Amino acid sequence: MTAPPQGVEVDHVEFPAGKIRYYRSGASGPAIVLLHGGGLDNAMLSWRHAIPVLAADHRVYVPDLPGQGGSLPWHGRANQRTCEEVLRWLLDAWGVRDTMIVGLSLGGSIATGFTLRHPRRVRGLVLVGSGGLVARLDRHLLSYLATRVDLIGTTGAKLLARHRGLARRMLAKRLFTGDRPVPDLESIVDEVAAEAAQRDSVFADWQRDSLGRRAMRVNHGPHLDQLRCPVMFIHGEQDSVVPVSSSRQAATAISGAQLHVIPGAGHWPNREKPNEFNALLREFVNARA
Repeated sequence: MTAPPQGVEVDHVEFPAGKIRYYRSGASGPAIVLLHGGGLDNAMLSWRHAIPVLAADHRVYVPDLPGQGGSLPWHGRANQRTCEEVLRWLLDAWGVRDTMIVGLSLGGSIATGFTLRHPRRVRGLVLVGSGGLVARLDRHLLSYLATRVDLIGTTGAKLLARHRGLARRMLAKRLFTGDRPVPDLESIVDEVAAEAAQRDSVFADWQRDSLGRRAMRVNHGPHLDQLRCPVMFIHGEQDSVVPVSSSRQAATAISGAQLHVIPGAGHWPNREKPNEFNALLREFVNARA
């Protein structure tokens, strides 16, 4: 595990299905929860640069989702409903009655689903390249088949754990735009390789469970107009994983929702352009503290 930033504490909560590792920082202020993405992601990979910025004014909680990062092993499927329930249990364990939630990719789907089910516990929502907002993916059948072939997931994890050059190329092609240097890229490569080394697949359970053969099994799109809390979408202009059109369409369905597209950024604007990303995030959450 790469060391967390200074002032960030590490702890865990034990559940029947396994433990959830989480990070916390900030001594006072409203609570904010940061949820990372799927694939070979974890709490520190997504939110390393955001935690210190937010902890100046908030109590920040950042869990590793079930089956990822330090939340291994996890017994059972860590699908949409399971992750929503884990989030509810964590809030209760932390003594947090209501919170702002920031969700990236898979984490955005968990945040949206949780907010729809527990609206009184969420003060605001920030969705970053969020999953779970469309009925079908681009190249949907290909994605479905990839998640069903175990050899693809397991071989991918082994290769990325052993070959830094391959991990670097994957990041440039899938998560970043590749048109400018990424801050601390080599550290990110190390963290992705470390995550791959402890995983048996490059796919998270949510990715396998949410993808049906013809359509998404998880699609919050038809229910977005039920969201009553403030919502902000942040999307990398050149995101090749989740097209920016999904956030544009979702933002129009929610009264008062904001949309910010970060130029020259891919699926991880939080790591590719941390200064621009954190400025947007801090402005939104502080205005609603």
